[in-house]
Amino acid sequence: MRIGVISDPHGCWVGLEATLDWLEEAGVDRIVCAGDIASFGPQPNECISLLAERDVDSIQGNSDRDILLPPSVDQYADERTRQLTAVEDWCRERLSANSRHWLAALPLRLTPSPGLLIVHGGLEAMDEIVDGKTEPVLPHGVSVVVAGHLHVPFTIRTKQGVWMNAGSAGRPCDGDPRAACVILEEKPREWKASIHRIPFDLEEAVRAIRESTIPYVERMIETQRNACWW
Repeated sequence: MRIGVISDPHGCWVGLEATLDWLEEAGVDRIVCAGDIASFGPQPNECISLLAERDVDSIQGNSDRDILLPPSVDQYADERTRQLTAVEDWCRERLSANSRHWLAALPLRLTPSPGLLIVHGGLEAMDEIVDGKTEPVLPHGVSVVVAGHLHVPFTIRTKQGVWMNAGSAGRPCDGDPRAACVILEEKPREWKASIHRIPFDLEEAVRAIRESTIPYVERMIETQRNACWW
Protein backbone atom coordinates (compact mmCIF):
# COMPACT_ATOMS: atom_id res chain seq x y z
CA MET A 1 0.00 0.00 0.00
CA ARG A 2 1.35 3.40 -1.02
CA ILE A 3 -0.58 6.48 0.10
CA GLY A 4 0.00 10.05 -1.05
CA VAL A 5 -0.95 12.83 1.37
CA ILE A 6 -1.45 16.43 0.30
CA SER A 7 -2.73 19.49 2.14
CA ASP A 8 -3.58 23.18 1.88
CA PRO A 9 -4.01 23.86 -1.84
CA HIS A 10 -5.96 27.01 -0.84
CA GLY A 11 -7.65 27.62 -4.16
CA CYS A 12 -4.50 27.16 -6.25
CA TRP A 13 -5.80 24.76 -8.90
CA VAL A 14 -2.53 24.82 -10.86
CA GLY A 15 -0.46 23.56 -7.93
CA LEU A 16 -3.10 21.06 -6.88
CA GLU A 17 -3.42 19.49 -10.34
CA ALA A 18 0.37 19.23 -10.72
CA THR A 19 0.67 17.52 -7.34
CA LEU A 20 -2.14 15.04 -8.03
CA ASP A 21 -0.68 14.24 -11.46
CA TRP A 22 2.76 13.67 -9.95
CA LEU A 23 1.39 11.34 -7.26
CA GLU A 24 -0.58 9.35 -9.81
CA GLU A 25 2.53 8.99 -11.96
CA ALA A 26 4.43 7.89 -8.83
CA GLY A 27 2.02 4.97 -8.59
CA VAL A 28 0.33 5.60 -5.26
CA ASP A 29 -2.72 3.49 -4.48
CA ARG A 30 -4.64 6.25 -2.75
CA ILE A 31 -4.43 10.02 -2.23
CA VAL A 32 -5.69 11.81 0.88
CA CYS A 33 -6.03 15.57 1.42
CA ALA A 34 -5.55 17.07 4.89
CA GLY A 35 -7.78 20.10 4.32
CA ASP A 36 -7.80 23.86 3.62
CA ILE A 37 -8.90 23.35 0.06
CA ALA A 38 -10.77 26.36 -1.27
CA SER A 39 -10.19 29.52 0.73
CA PHE A 40 -7.55 32.13 -0.08
CA GLY A 41 -6.97 31.44 -3.74
CA PRO A 42 -8.43 32.37 -7.13
CA GLN A 43 -10.01 28.99 -7.96
CA PRO A 44 -11.94 27.70 -4.93
CA ASN A 45 -14.65 25.77 -6.78
CA GLU A 46 -12.19 24.35 -9.29
CA CYS A 47 -10.03 22.87 -6.50
CA ILE A 48 -13.05 21.23 -4.89
CA SER A 49 -14.23 19.84 -8.23
CA LEU A 50 -10.77 18.45 -9.00
CA LEU A 51 -10.57 16.57 -5.69
CA ALA A 52 -14.09 15.23 -6.16
CA GLU A 53 -13.37 14.12 -9.74
CA ARG A 54 -10.17 12.35 -8.68
CA ASP A 55 -11.92 10.63 -5.72
CA VAL A 56 -9.46 12.13 -3.24
CA ASP A 57 -10.55 11.47 0.34
CA SER A 58 -10.35 14.78 2.20
CA ILE A 59 -10.82 16.19 5.67
CA GLN A 60 -11.97 19.63 6.73
CA GLY A 61 -9.38 22.24 7.64
CA ASN A 62 -9.91 25.42 9.64
CA SER A 63 -10.24 27.51 6.46
CA ASP A 64 -12.82 25.06 5.12
CA ARG A 65 -14.77 25.46 8.36
CA ASP A 66 -14.49 29.25 8.35
CA ILE A 67 -15.49 29.75 4.72
CA LEU A 68 -18.80 28.01 5.46
CA LEU A 69 -19.58 30.48 8.25
CA PRO A 70 -21.15 33.92 7.74
CA PRO A 71 -18.59 36.70 7.22
CA SER A 72 -17.41 38.41 10.38
CA VAL A 73 -16.84 42.15 10.64
CA ASP A 74 -14.44 43.55 13.23
CA GLN A 75 -14.33 47.33 13.10
CA TYR A 76 -11.26 47.33 15.34
CA ALA A 77 -9.22 44.91 13.21
CA ASP A 78 -5.81 46.01 12.00
CA GLU A 79 -5.09 46.54 8.31
CA ARG A 80 -3.53 43.11 7.79
CA THR A 81 -6.54 41.37 9.31
CA ARG A 82 -8.91 43.45 7.17
CA GLN A 83 -7.01 42.43 4.05
CA LEU A 84 -7.07 38.74 4.95
CA THR A 85 -10.79 38.98 5.73
CA ALA A 86 -11.49 40.63 2.37
CA VAL A 87 -9.77 37.79 0.52
CA GLU A 88 -11.65 35.16 2.53
CA ASP A 89 -14.96 36.95 1.91
CA TRP A 90 -14.26 36.98 -1.84
CA CYS A 91 -13.74 33.20 -1.81
CA ARG A 92 -16.83 32.70 0.37
CA GLU A 93 -19.01 34.64 -2.06
CA ARG A 94 -17.88 32.49 -4.98
CA LEU A 95 -18.48 29.08 -3.45
CA SER A 96 -21.20 27.20 -5.30
CA ALA A 97 -23.93 25.34 -3.46
CA ASN A 98 -22.34 22.03 -4.47
CA SER A 99 -18.97 23.18 -3.13
CA ARG A 100 -20.53 24.19 0.18
CA HIS A 101 -22.26 20.84 0.55
CA TRP A 102 -19.05 18.99 -0.29
CA LEU A 103 -16.97 20.93 2.25
CA ALA A 104 -19.62 20.65 4.97
CA ALA A 105 -19.70 16.85 4.63
CA LEU A 106 -15.95 16.38 5.14
CA PRO A 107 -14.79 14.54 8.29
CA LEU A 108 -12.33 16.09 10.75
CA ARG A 109 -9.84 13.22 10.53
CA LEU A 110 -9.20 10.07 8.54
CA THR A 111 -7.60 6.71 9.22
CA PRO A 112 -6.70 5.44 5.73
CA SER A 113 -5.02 2.37 7.19
CA PRO A 114 -4.46 0.94 10.69
CA GLY A 115 -1.77 2.92 12.50
CA LEU A 116 -2.04 5.93 10.18
CA LEU A 117 -3.94 9.11 11.12
CA ILE A 118 -4.59 12.21 8.98
CA VAL A 119 -5.47 15.48 10.76
CA HIS A 120 -5.35 19.10 9.69
CA GLY A 121 -3.68 20.98 12.54
CA GLY A 122 -3.32 18.83 15.63
CA LEU A 123 -4.99 16.11 17.61
CA GLU A 124 -7.09 18.53 19.67
CA ALA A 125 -8.12 21.14 17.09
CA MET A 126 -7.87 21.77 13.35
CA ASP A 127 -6.11 25.10 13.94
CA GLU A 128 -3.67 23.75 16.53
CA ILE A 129 -0.01 24.55 15.84
CA VAL A 130 2.31 21.53 15.78
CA ASP A 131 5.58 22.78 14.36
CA GLY A 132 9.05 21.32 14.06
CA LYS A 133 9.91 22.31 17.63
CA THR A 134 6.96 20.47 19.13
CA GLU A 135 7.20 17.04 20.76
CA PRO A 136 3.80 15.56 19.95
CA VAL A 137 2.45 12.45 21.67
CA LEU A 138 0.87 10.09 19.18
CA PRO A 139 -2.42 8.39 20.05
CA HIS A 140 -2.37 4.76 21.18
CA GLY A 141 -2.12 2.43 18.22
CA VAL A 142 -0.97 5.16 15.80
CA SER A 143 2.57 5.13 14.44
CA VAL A 144 2.25 7.88 11.81
CA VAL A 145 0.33 11.16 11.93
CA VAL A 146 0.28 13.43 8.87
CA ALA A 147 -1.01 17.00 9.25
CA GLY A 148 -1.11 20.21 7.24
CA HIS A 149 -2.09 23.76 8.30
CA LEU A 150 1.44 25.23 8.48
CA HIS A 151 2.34 25.11 4.73
CA VAL A 152 5.82 23.88 5.71
CA PRO A 153 6.75 20.20 5.25
CA PHE A 154 8.75 18.54 8.03
CA THR A 155 9.19 15.30 9.98
CA ILE A 156 9.30 14.78 13.75
CA ARG A 157 10.39 11.39 15.05
CA THR A 158 9.02 10.43 18.45
CA LYS A 159 9.18 7.35 20.67
CA GLN A 160 5.78 6.30 19.36
CA GLY A 161 6.48 6.89 15.68
CA VAL A 162 6.49 9.79 13.22
CA TRP A 163 4.61 13.09 12.98
CA MET A 164 4.78 14.65 9.52
CA ASN A 165 3.54 17.82 7.91
CA ALA A 166 2.60 17.52 4.25
CA GLY A 167 3.21 21.21 3.53
CA SER A 168 1.06 22.81 0.83
CA ALA A 169 -0.05 21.66 -2.60
CA GLY A 170 -0.44 25.22 -3.83
CA ARG A 171 0.51 27.90 -1.29
CA PRO A 172 3.86 26.92 0.32
CA CYS A 173 5.18 29.23 3.05
CA ASP A 174 8.79 28.13 3.42
CA GLY A 175 10.35 30.19 0.64
CA ASP A 176 10.22 27.29 -1.83
CA PRO A 177 7.48 27.92 -4.42
CA ARG A 178 7.16 24.23 -5.32
CA ALA A 179 4.22 22.22 -4.03
CA ALA A 180 4.81 19.57 -1.37
CA CYS A 181 3.38 16.17 -0.51
CA VAL A 182 4.10 13.05 1.51
CA ILE A 183 4.28 9.46 0.29
CA LEU A 184 3.70 6.69 2.83
CA GLU A 185 4.68 3.15 1.90
CA GLU A 186 3.51 0.28 4.08
CA LYS A 187 6.31 -2.07 5.12
CA PRO A 188 6.25 -5.04 7.51
CA ARG A 189 5.59 -3.58 11.00
CA GLU A 190 6.16 0.06 9.89
CA TRP A 191 5.49 2.83 7.38
CA LYS A 192 8.23 4.30 5.21
CA ALA A 193 7.55 8.02 4.91
CA SER A 194 9.08 10.60 2.56
CA ILE A 195 8.51 14.27 1.67
CA HIS A 196 8.57 15.39 -1.95
CA ARG A 197 8.58 18.78 -3.70
CA ILE A 198 6.77 19.16 -7.01
CA PRO A 199 7.37 22.07 -9.39
CA PHE A 200 4.33 23.57 -11.07
CA ASP A 201 3.76 26.37 -13.57
CA LEU A 202 4.14 29.39 -11.30
CA GLU A 203 3.36 31.83 -14.09
CA GLU A 204 0.10 30.03 -14.82
CA ALA A 205 -0.79 30.28 -11.13
CA VAL A 206 0.04 33.99 -11.19
CA ARG A 207 -2.08 34.41 -14.33
CA ALA A 208 -5.05 32.81 -12.56
CA ILE A 209 -4.67 35.29 -9.70
CA ARG A 210 -4.34 38.27 -12.02
CA GLU A 211 -7.33 37.28 -14.16
CA SER A 212 -9.56 36.85 -11.10
CA THR A 213 -11.19 39.70 -9.20
CA ILE A 214 -9.65 38.60 -5.90
CA PRO A 215 -8.76 41.55 -3.60
CA TYR A 216 -5.16 42.68 -3.18
CA VAL A 217 -4.13 40.92 -6.35
CA GLU A 218 -0.54 42.21 -6.36
CA ARG A 219 0.00 41.09 -2.79
CA MET A 220 -1.49 37.69 -3.66
CA ILE A 221 0.95 37.38 -6.57
CA GLU A 222 3.87 38.43 -4.37
CA THR A 223 3.08 35.77 -1.76
CA GLN A 224 2.64 33.11 -4.46
CA ARG A 225 5.98 33.92 -6.07
CA ASN A 226 7.86 34.20 -2.77
CA ALA A 227 6.17 31.22 -1.10
CA CYS A 228 5.11 33.15 1.99
CA TRP A 229 1.79 33.89 3.67
CA TRP A 230 0.94 37.60 4.08
